[in-house]
Amino acid sequence: MTDHANTAIEWLMRAGYGARGVVYLIVGGLAFFAALNGGEAEGTSGALNFLIRQPLGSVLLGVTAAGLFAYTLWRLVDGVLDLENEGDDLEGYANRAGQIMSGLTHAALGISAIIILMKGAQASGGDSSAENWSATLMQHPAGRLIVIAAGITTLSVAIYLFIKSWKAAYRKDIVRKGMAPKLEPAVRFGLAAHGFVLLIVGGLILWAGISANPERAAGLGEALRILETQAFGRILLALAGAGLAGFAVYCFVMARYRTVPRLTGDTLKTLASPAS
Repeated sequence: MTDHANTAIEWLMRAGYGARGVVYLIVGGLAFFAALNGGEAEGTSGALNFLIRQPLGSVLLGVTAAGLFAYTLWRLVDGVLDLENEGDDLEGYANRAGQIMSGLTHAALGISAIIILMKGAQASGGDSSAENWSATLMQHPAGRLIVIAAGITTLSVAIYLFIKSWKAAYRKDIVRKGMAPKLEPAVRFGLAAHGFVLLIVGGLILWAGISANPERAAGLGEALRILETQAFGRILLALAGAGLAGFAVYCFVMARYRTVPRLTGDTLKTLASPAS
């Protein structure tokens, strides 16, 4: 690829991580304040609705939508061209497929943002979207199997995030400079917290497919509300909210300090490199 192409892809990546961080910062903040004040936690669609209700909300939401589509393009190019050097074996193809799926998921969120821009707040269908698409899929012969596969995939992502946090696998992707080393504890906590919440989401989607009951499916917001109903629910919700805000920090760190060897070369010192 040419230097211009590399630069364009790098900017897509940084804009995409930035927009992703904005969404999760709002989700985490709303959950944390709901735990403190007794309100209701919101998911990603709720975060988009929150954005449009702010001063210059349409501009903010439009920029966020553009960033989410930038993240989609980055992940599609990343997976197809194997910019992460995942390889051509079975594991490599699985990882690359996961990158592409991540991009498509954020494209759906970007479309939700566009719908809200066109029709106003609450136009996206809120966090019932998981229930809605599950119900739609189950009307088709193979739909139940697709819902089950979606649940298993979400659980796999949750486990992947736990492992990524535990092994600090993200360190090889982050340049050792600026605030990156100081923000690492928040990054690690955020990855684990996001994995924990996705564990609930994946379990609910899987159970919806197994029981053929789409009402059991739930998105991020419903998972947070389920946490709130448990013993010590407000404490759990506050921890989850803080963790999702930590995941937003991870996204912002990736937006600022992420390196991709096939784009920038492998000479930069990362957090995984020995400290000088």
